[in-house]
Amino acid sequence: MIDPNAVREFVGSLLLRKGDTNPFTDTESLVLSGRLDSLDVLNIVVFLETQYSLDFGDRPFDQQLVDSVEEITGLIAAA
Repeated sequence: MIDPNAVREFVGSLLLRKGDTNPFTDTESLVLSGRLDSLDVLNIVVFLETQYSLDFGDRPFDQQLVDSVEEITGLIAAA
């Protein structure tokens, strides 16, 4: 089951670690805008593998797949 709040909390924690306390929306670009970087993308991938049993080893990966809360929850829903 997808819990958008859990995804929002996790993304918020990544931003907070960077000192970014600005609000964000579910559709806001976070990676392409530069608010999150490639290390944060890796943390998101580990979160998705751990919490939602997604396997990124058998699919092509693009950072746009995890660029927003909406993209992340869509990825979970499609799995």
